[in-house]
Amino acid sequence: MTSSPSGEEGCAFCAIVQGHAPARVVWRSEDVIAFLPDAPAVAGHTLVVPTWHVRDIWDVDSSLGRKLAHATSRVAEGVASAAGTRQINIIQSNGPAAGQTVFHLHVHVVPREPGDRMPEMWPPDADWSPNNLDQMAADLRAAFAGSKGN
Repeated sequence: MTSSPSGEEGCAFCAIVQGHAPARVVWRSEDVIAFLPDAPAVAGHTLVVPTWHVRDIWDVDSSLGRKLAHATSRVAEGVASAAGTRQINIIQSNGPAAGQTVFHLHVHVVPREPGDRMPEMWPPDADWSPNNLDQMAADLRAAFAGSKGN
């Protein structure tokens, strides 16, 4: 894991973790902090952020991964209760093409309701042939077989 307990210079989320920047913090543990983004997508949208600087999912070790998953679940329960819905997106993006704009790992917990202002997540016109899907599955199985998390 590539991380820094003291934070990354210039990182907006490290500044929040360290108390050097304002934030609407809703929950905190030793390893994770949850706060509202400055421009929530919908009411209740909350960010779950490790208190150590971790750039993205590729830099997370299994211990932090477990803590982050537990914290995300706990925050989702709070968001669901406050928003009065059990319909929630859990979104975590890595890299610019995936929409990551702050390069400190974070998870979005977004309560949803029909007709809200969030766009559809998957294109309705996705049309994959059975052969394409079979090849994707074979490629993924091969990748998993060769990975260190086997």
